[in-house]
Amino acid sequence: MKRLLPAYATFLVLILFGMYSCGKEDSNASNIMIVGIWQLKQEFSNEEENAPLEEFPLSSCEKMTTLEVLKNGRFIEKNFYDNFGTGGECIKDTEDTQGSWKKESDGNFYFMYDKSEILLFNESYVTVKNGDLVVTIEYDDPDLGYETTLKFIYSKKHQETSYSSK
Repeated sequence: MKRLLPAYATFLVLILFGMYSCGKEDSNASNIMIVGIWQLKQEFSNEEENAPLEEFPLSSCEKMTTLEVLKNGRFIEKNFYDNFGTGGECIKDTEDTQGSWKKESDGNFYFMYDKSEILLFNESYVTVKNGDLVVTIEYDDPDLGYETTLKFIYSKKHQETSYSSK
């Protein structure tokens, strides 16, 4: 019996290590799920305090906005807007929005923006629903005097393959 005890202990350690490793791989797999380039599809906001979110119509130019989520825990958002002062030309914002992200134990991904002096967010979290990346931001709007919620829905941008003919 004494000779079998070390064998059982080793077997138990291997099982526990295997379960820990599998759990860790699953966690990494779910992190990779948000990694990639996402294109803005829809935007929602609430217009009044405690009002439901309403869709904000986006132009084809604004839908060129992308969110690149990197494996290293960083993200870069490249915004596009219609510049009606130049005849409605579609323009890329000169400064990209950047920040970091992490996954919490509640399963949500949280985004922390590098430049938060523009708006102080109460909460900013990200989920994946039906294959879309859903970014929700809640902040106190000083102009309106209540908490405002913004929701951005991004779809995974497919990498374009270029073929050259000779």
